[in-house]
Amino acid sequence: MTPRFRAALAAMLLSGALAAAGSVAAEPADATARPPRSATGAGVVAEIDAKQAMLTLKHDPIPALGWPAMTMPFRVTPPSLLDGLKVGQRIEFDTNEGHGLPEITAIRKR
Repeated sequence: MTPRFRAALAAMLLSGALAAAGSVAAEPADATARPPRSATGAGVVAEIDAKQAMLTLKHDPIPALGWPAMTMPFRVTPPSLLDGLKVGQRIEFDTNEGHGLPEITAIRKR
């Protein structure tokens, strides 16, 4: 794992933990049982970690999830979605918030 990847992962986990801590009192207990929200996004491959099935993307804003444009890591399920990808390649992808890290469930090369 590169230092940049580790820093992005730490920031993502910390922001998720802070958001969760701030929303626990405001949301009813059954809100945690709801399925993760899904959306489609577009971005450029910044880093590929096939061993960990992780992909770091510099993605455009994803309004459906309230995400601004940023560079962030994603878990990739299934890992075979990484086959043939290259750093610098532009892609469209399907993602969901996952539990912990966001998850990519489909990739379309552009």
